[in-house]
Amino acid sequence: MKLRNLFIINIFFAIFFGGSCTFFPHFVFSLYGLIPEEASIWVTRLVGGSILGFATLMWFGIKSSSVEARRAIALALIVQDSIGCIASLIFQLTENVNYFGWLSLALYSVLALAYAYFIFIRPDKI
Repeated sequence: MKLRNLFIINIFFAIFFGGSCTFFPHFVFSLYGLIPEEASIWVTRLVGGSILGFATLMWFGIKSSSVEARRAIALALIVQDSIGCIASLIFQLTENVNYFGWLSLALYSVLALAYAYFIFIRPDKI
């Protein structure tokens, strides 16, 4: 597997979650069994925009012939997915979130590990 293939897989999750957070934040809260407040709706929309921004980076990473550009995108995604993993774990353990919180934690963990694999173990596949 090459890094471009991981970008392709990840872009589908990013478009779904980024679009959902941006345009349907109440739906996102219902997935987790949470009741939103006005401030949380606003922050969810901002997060959705950021996720869509990462999707755009992945799109350009798929098209790019530059190894350095793909490496930089992968490093940014390691940071994003690692923070998402830690934040999801803390939230899952301290709040009353349903099973969907565990799915988010698993997705962030798998993606962070997959990007770390390409950066640290198999840089020849970038």
